[in-house]
Amino acid sequence: MSDSSSAPCIVLLVDSKVRDLPVAALMAHHLEKRGLRAALEPLEAYQAALAAHRPQMIIFNHLTASHLAAYSQRLHDMGVLTAVLPNEGIFYDEEDLVFNSGRHHTQAHIDCFFCWNHEHERGLREYGGQARTRIEVIGVPRFDFYFKPWSRFYAPPPRQPGERPVVLVCTNFATAHYWELPRSEGDKFFAAWKDRISRYRNYWKSIEAHYLGRKRVLEFLQKLVDADRYQVVLRPHPREDANFYKEWMSHLSESQRQHIQLDATSNITSLILGCDVEVSCETCTTALESWIAGKPTIELLLEQDPLWYYEEPSTCNVHCSRPADLPELVEQALKNGVPPALQEKRRAHLAKWCHSPNGRSAELLADIVANMVKKAPEPDWSKLTWTDFRRKWKWRLTRVMNQPYHYDPLLQFKHLLFPQRYRVKYFTLRKSIRPSDVQDMHRNIEFCLNNKPNHPVSPPES
Repeated sequence: MSDSSSAPCIVLLVDSKVRDLPVAALMAHHLEKRGLRAALEPLEAYQAALAAHRPQMIIFNHLTASHLAAYSQRLHDMGVLTAVLPNEGIFYDEEDLVFNSGRHHTQAHIDCFFCWNHEHERGLREYGGQARTRIEVIGVPRFDFYFKPWSRFYAPPPRQPGERPVVLVCTNFATAHYWELPRSEGDKFFAAWKDRISRYRNYWKSIEAHYLGRKRVLEFLQKLVDADRYQVVLRPHPREDANFYKEWMSHLSESQRQHIQLDATSNITSLILGCDVEVSCETCTTALESWIAGKPTIELLLEQDPLWYYEEPSTCNVHCSRPADLPELVEQALKNGVPPALQEKRRAHLAKWCHSPNGRSAELLADIVANMVKKAPEPDWSKLTWTDFRRKWKWRLTRVMNQPYHYDPLLQFKHLLFPQRYRVKYFTLRKSIRPSDVQDMHRNIEFCLNNKPNHPVSPPES
């Protein structure tokens, strides 16, 4: 990490410590190699970071919410650059592309927008309304961890003789729980999209599809367990309730439970690099990541709801629609690897939607940021207010406590008493980074670069 307090500072806002912290630390590494300072802060500290770090640029994961758009205008007025690096950047549907390119939220000031692919770049130029925004296609920085030297952090331990093949099953039923909640909860979640994107209008049918698909996937899992030939790793979507799968696993025999593992917290890269075959549930980014890692993939065809299923990526996977067929398809994948007919399809798809991943996306971002910042004038810090300084003092206090900026010491108690009322705040706090998480991840990046026989610090859990 850079020690020079006079170097221009870049603040990287981190949404999820499991998904986003490793790549934020990697970007920080590349920025510091270019003579910049990099500060990693939880997304909720976007206001406190201003007085705390006096940054030359703040990199957000989005600026679509009205309060963030208004804040970006204030940053612009002060001379602080703003950039966006989205968590999700693949939009197969044109209406999705229009919405996520900014037609419905053009009030933000964005100096630079980093895209995963040229399709998103096209959408921003045609629909974004950001004529002065610099748009750069860099690929997906978090996919850099599938390439050396960064993959060293997630490299699985050597297999022992006689160990079973590992089958990774990734579920993505992120809205299934709304089927069992008050209807107002689902309405609230889909409010931003339902009147603007036609595919979202019948969202309760899509919620039901997730609910039914989640139940049906247990039949596929049972066939894998009954085959008694694999070590099954079950990875639910981060927004799924893992208790649903724990309940199913509790009814398995003791010997069966020895060969199935529920992992809801590890970084997905480590699970993909450690598996022999990946199984996904219809359209899922984990399949694309598995292609990058060279893994055979099987796609479970479930409800095929138009909100969750896209034919274009589906054609790059082996399909399975009957639970009884899954063990045999896994055997074929273990024996033959990726079918030759799918290899070129995968390559073309990754080139179109992920800018042909090569392990250098974070480095490319750092080059662009360094070029922009070094040409930019110093922001006008006289425009900081007493509110900014109050937030800075709170930021300092929470750092001493090794807690995120939005830490509430009573939240655990509130959540125990009123779990539904405080569910979102509790989830948000648990996925947020702490100062010690950042320090550990910086050490992990250094681990990837040296050849010492030590082992990296374990990735933070949510």
